[in-house]
Amino acid sequence: MNTLQAFCSQLKASARYARCRYLVVIQGSLSWSRSTAQLFIEDDTKTLQCGPPLLAEINTIAFRQAKQWLGRECESLIVNARDGFDAEAFGAMTGTLVGGGLCVLVLPEQGLQTRTSMFDRRLAGLLQSPDVYWLREGQVSYPLVVSHSEREPDTGNGRAQTSRCDQPFSEKLAMIDADADADAGALTVCQAQAINAIRRVVTGHRKRPLVLTADRGRGKSAALGLAAASLLAERSLRIGITAPSYAAAETVFRHGAMRLGLPFSQQRKLQHGSGSLAFLSPDALLAEQPKLDVLFVDEAAAIPAPILHTLLQRFNRLVFASTVHGYEGTGRGFAVKFRTLLDQVMPQWREFKMAQPIRWAEQDPLERWVFNALLLDADIDDVALAAVAIGEQQGDSADSPSCIEISYRAIDKQTLASDEKLLRQVFGLLVNAHYQTSPSDLTALLDDPQLHVLVGHANEQVVSCCLVQIEGGFDDELVMQIQNGSRRPKGHLLVQSLAAHLGIGQAASQLAGRILRIAVHPDLQQQGLGLAMLQFTERWAVGQVDYLGTSFGFAPELLRFWQKAGYVPVRLGFKNDAASGYPSLLCVQALEPVSQHWQLTASTIFAATFASNAMEAYSQLALEQFVPLYLMLLPSMVPVQSLPADIVDHHLALYSAGGLGYELALPALTIWLNQTLLTATQEQAETLAYAIAKVIQRQSWSDMVVMFNLAGRKQAEQVLRDLVYAHLNTSDIKESE
Repeated sequence: MNTLQAFCSQLKASARYARCRYLVVIQGSLSWSRSTAQLFIEDDTKTLQCGPPLLAEINTIAFRQAKQWLGRECESLIVNARDGFDAEAFGAMTGTLVGGGLCVLVLPEQGLQTRTSMFDRRLAGLLQSPDVYWLREGQVSYPLVVSHSEREPDTGNGRAQTSRCDQPFSEKLAMIDADADADAGALTVCQAQAINAIRRVVTGHRKRPLVLTADRGRGKSAALGLAAASLLAERSLRIGITAPSYAAAETVFRHGAMRLGLPFSQQRKLQHGSGSLAFLSPDALLAEQPKLDVLFVDEAAAIPAPILHTLLQRFNRLVFASTVHGYEGTGRGFAVKFRTLLDQVMPQWREFKMAQPIRWAEQDPLERWVFNALLLDADIDDVALAAVAIGEQQGDSADSPSCIEISYRAIDKQTLASDEKLLRQVFGLLVNAHYQTSPSDLTALLDDPQLHVLVGHANEQVVSCCLVQIEGGFDDELVMQIQNGSRRPKGHLLVQSLAAHLGIGQAASQLAGRILRIAVHPDLQQQGLGLAMLQFTERWAVGQVDYLGTSFGFAPELLRFWQKAGYVPVRLGFKNDAASGYPSLLCVQALEPVSQHWQLTASTIFAATFASNAMEAYSQLALEQFVPLYLMLLPSMVPVQSLPADIVDHHLALYSAGGLGYELALPALTIWLNQTLLTATQEQAETLAYAIAKVIQRQSWSDMVVMFNLAGRKQAEQVLRDLVYAHLNTSDIKESE
């Protein structure tokens, strides 16, 4: 056995003994990298490789498919980053690696330092951590394999942590005390306690929901499945589980089936006697309103707040589970916001935090490095802001944080990449405010030249931040393609929506600043800091873009906030957004005269569209949403027949060419049809019967399909487009004659 083989063997033995996972970086030529990676996977039966294929005989997952492997497991992992490092995929795939496994990161000969990517350069520095083993082609000696408790790695916050990974897992299992529910199948004391807490939701008093939080790899979903099996083994219960997708809840069913001795083939319902565990999507749960004895909500932070609120009102026994840190994590944002709702609706709620890992040992070196590198553990704790302390330093009252002096600035990529403390503070605020923040957002912060980071800080502590994406600047040809629906350039969501949905091509020709995120430290919210952050953003944007815009889940209080900052609503979506549970509202703020003109046009179009769709597309809008928006738009709601002719003609042309959707073109369709019918003969009117049924009578699409014997809604919509196109062309021919 040569020295390299000996090193690989010793490292694997150490990892398996301690149930820890190590990160190994190999850097060299392609052929050397292949032969070296092969040494690390010998004798492993479940090996995965992610990225471009390196070893032909190993199952390969493309970076874009990595998220689909959440919840699965492997014994060794190879990540091929020779052509580029994918943070999103790396964060997902490392969670599949079980304790005792090795993650082999393959880099090109030149490494990462030479790349222009700020993210890669930062990563190159973090790979020098004591938690990482390095192998370079041509090196004479190899790293000494030591237990990582002896390595005393820096956690990234300047604090070395003592590891507890050296204790064999068999001894850890023996730590489960007599109070643990051994019959439930728990693997740790922490998981046993979680199972018992879940059981008490069913066996205890009503209206005392449980909030179960855990970092990734702590056995949260497994605890739900084991608790369900334990309850079904004792009594006939109807247990429901909902999650953003069935894939997110599959682990619950797998562990439940295994515990009950049932075959498992990804079925969505487990039957045990007269009891059952069944999956229902959030939408189906609200629509069907099934009778359940208890409802489990897994990955609750990814379910819109309005749905969670409704579930609290409809069910008396609930368990809400959510990942706090890790790839699927939410930081503290979900916990902080959801507590407020629970305090109002069910103040007797309880919380249980699962800290002890199950898939790997505590203080796992790979988890520690990944959390630090991808900032998966970044939250507002890193900001370390105490409003009281700052107020005392400045002589202000602790009860008036609005008196704190805050300065604002834009941060360039170089500064953000080189200042780890600043980066963690910014990312921590974003994670706290938005549960969807992920490793790809970190990459964008450091590498996307069109993404700008603006912050407000007090005493060197970031207290607010705003992310602005530059969009637009398209030529006339591309604008026309966007309006006709033939092109959808990646990104540029704001300008594309204005051009494609409102027919305002100028908005895509100009430069826009789309506000992606705005966040304020929770200790200082409701003090005007959000508005001040937007005011600074406006000053910064003048001279750089023609207008600013944003899109958010429509709630009246959010609209009031953006209106106060000078933004005008111009479009409301017709369906609820999957993330927020509300329809998306698009607002803009003109900064230059070239955008002020079309902003007025956009407001007029929106008012007409809202009025035209009040009885149809917007009929299901909640009154608390509909009324304030209707009252706000009412002064601008000119009669549909008074809509400017140039707008009507433009919208009809776009609609007949396949651009605008029916709802957006409805005001123009109404004007065109009424004007046509005023001068039409009886025979001519009969040729427009289809348009009359839909546009004037507002028959539903399903009724149109039946009435006119069509194949489905798609054909029904196309028939109307074709009818408009035919009549427009006929009119043009007659005018030319």
